[in-house]
Amino acid sequence: MALFLAMPLWNSSMAKEININADKMEVFEDEGLAVFTGKVFAQTKDLKLWAEKLYVYYVKGEGKRDIQRVIAIGSVKMERDKWRAVAGKATYFKGEEKLILEENPKVWHENNLVEGDLIMVYFNEDRSEVFSRSGGRVRVKIYEK
Repeated sequence: MALFLAMPLWNSSMAKEININADKMEVFEDEGLAVFTGKVFAQTKDLKLWAEKLYVYYVKGEGKRDIQRVIAIGSVKMERDKWRAVAGKATYFKGEEKLILEENPKVWHENNLVEGDLIMVYFNEDRSEVFSRSGGRVRVKIYEK
């Protein structure tokens, strides 16, 4: 299961450039935070993300901003190559190379599907965990080729 879920949605694609479109942007320089609201679309070289709201936490460096954490909220959808994910909330921690999908998360690789209440992907460790809460169950659909 780890190979199925260890999807390269965020990790290497966060390194270079992000283009973000939204209805509104607010920047809080003292807090190192940029908030994008309304029909948010973010794109890197190989990743596309849609959400209602996007929080980008950064540290100011010499002439640049180093992204530390990204939180996408509301109808979150991500696509990269043959990977797709949806959730109510997605949080990416750059330093830890960790992605947390919450609020009815689902991840597809081609037609294969994994869903639960919480999905955690550890990119550096090439592993993932899917959790269920309140007596629920983790669900997996795998299609043979």
